[in-house]
Amino acid sequence: MREKKQMNLHTSGYAKDAEHYKKASKQPIELMHELLTHEQFIGFLHGNIIKYALRMGYKDDRVKEAEKIEQYSHWLVSILKDDTLEIE
Repeated sequence: MREKKQMNLHTSGYAKDAEHYKKASKQPIELMHELLTHEQFIGFLHGNIIKYALRMGYKDDRVKEAEKIEQYSHWLVSILKDDTLEIE
C-alpha cells in the first residue's frame, strides 16, 4: 500500500448533512483514499465523474448531479496534483 499523505479536511457541502455519514468516524471517501492504491483511487474518482455525467437529469436534479461531478472533479485534481484529499 502507498504511503499515506496528510489530508486537508474541511466541512463539505457534499454529503455533510447526511445523517448516515455523521455516525461514521471517517467519511467513506477518506477510507477509500487510505485503502486503495493511488491508481485505484484515481479510477474510482474518474468512474464517479462518468457515472454522474451519464445519469444527469435521469435520477436527481441536474444541478445536484452537476455538483457531484464538480466535487469528484475537485478531488481528482487534488489527488493528481499532490495526492492530498481535500474535503471541503
